[in-house]
Amino acid sequence: MEPASEQKLDIPEDRLKTSVVENKPESVNKLSWLKNKWVIVGIAVAVFLIVTLLVVKLVGNKKTTTETVTLNYWGLWEDQSVMNTIISDFEAKNPGIKVIYKRGQRTDYRTRLSAKLAKTGGGEEDVDIFRFHNTWVPMMTEYLEPVPTEVISNIGLENDFLDVYKGDLKVNNKWLSVPIMYDGIALFYNKTLLEEAKIEVPKGWWELEKAAAKLTVKDSNGVIKTAGAGLGIANGNVDHWSDILGLMMKQNGINFGKDINTDKNLEDALKYYASFAKSSTKVWDETLPNTTNLFAAGKLAFYFGPSWRVFDLQNLNKDLRYGITTVPQLPINGDITAENPELTDIHWASYWTEGVNNKSKHKKEAWKFLEFLSSKEALEKMYTAQSQLRSFGEIYPRKSMSDKLKDNASVWPFLSVANKASSWYLASETGDNGVNAEMQKYFTDAINGLSRTDVMPAETISTLKNGISQLQKRYSLNK
Repeated sequence: MEPASEQKLDIPEDRLKTSVVENKPESVNKLSWLKNKWVIVGIAVAVFLIVTLLVVKLVGNKKTTTETVTLNYWGLWEDQSVMNTIISDFEAKNPGIKVIYKRGQRTDYRTRLSAKLAKTGGGEEDVDIFRFHNTWVPMMTEYLEPVPTEVISNIGLENDFLDVYKGDLKVNNKWLSVPIMYDGIALFYNKTLLEEAKIEVPKGWWELEKAAAKLTVKDSNGVIKTAGAGLGIANGNVDHWSDILGLMMKQNGINFGKDINTDKNLEDALKYYASFAKSSTKVWDETLPNTTNLFAAGKLAFYFGPSWRVFDLQNLNKDLRYGITTVPQLPINGDITAENPELTDIHWASYWTEGVNNKSKHKKEAWKFLEFLSSKEALEKMYTAQSQLRSFGEIYPRKSMSDKLKDNASVWPFLSVANKASSWYLASETGDNGVNAEMQKYFTDAINGLSRTDVMPAETISTLKNGISQLQKRYSLNK
């Protein structure tokens, strides 16, 4: 018998092969492979989801940023309710832009605005759009972004807007602002006083002078009870005196931007203005109330003012019978005594306009808003909203809209001559504490000097001209 260690199992060879094959871990290998496959798929899905979430988040953040572009708009005269009406329309059409309108206070507005613009630094409170007076262009140039060519074309700034704007808002062939209103100076007259005296509404200064003298009523002591015309005094009780004087100088051929050596023309304009308060032909004096209040009281025959003075007069005396006409003119040949002389056709403009801060982060959006604000649709809707708060809205700046106001007796005298109007740095009621206020000071001194004598001292003209020259250099005045 063989030893146990040497015994062999009698197993068929083919069975032995089968057993060897069956002992290979084939099923285990397949499961392991499948498991690894699903792990890879799971990882891929997870990576895809993470990437998708990141992309969605980034896009969402970008969209949120677009939707929250905020424009800060500093206005001055318009009520919040009026502007909100227009702003709501704009925001509905431009969901990516929000406009915040802030109505400023007139006192020190220009200095506060300039200080705010100077501090622009990319903050949320930066001013993007702002209203300013047309004579402030020299003081605001460093902050004004030129109007893009595309906007000029889209709104028809060159052709459809009143001609007067080109002389004020276009500097070195670049538009610096988009106007959405217009105003100037007109002659207000008391219908009752003129009718009782059987006096026609004057067209020239000589006619006005004679009519004013006839309409002036004084008591036995020479005290004026009813004044013929509110002019003759500077920086006193004559509202808008500087506009009246500026108008007279323009009509008399004075262009300070080209030549201030026309001493005779300048002297004549100053003396003529002052003559209305002189003892010989006095129709006005310093003891009277201001011209606006006296005209409202029915005690002043002729009064000069802008269109917005209509609202003051309505508030002061709703029963006042008065009319408004264009300002008197001078004879072209200089002969004020000639019968039916050919007259000049020169008028005075003084208005507010809108600009874009050149340091704004959102200039593109700002111009988009101003393009909308100056559109016919927006202007008409704004006029309607304004007319619900007062008797009429701001005068349209577009030529193509002028006929809409043709039947408005309070507006048409201003608008009908707008294309023949121009301005200078003697605009009243701007509160600028700058070029207008400083210019008025020099002319006040000259007029006050005339009130004490009938002769214009040579040093008066010299001092005035030197003062004008100083301001021209300081503010780089180009007209």
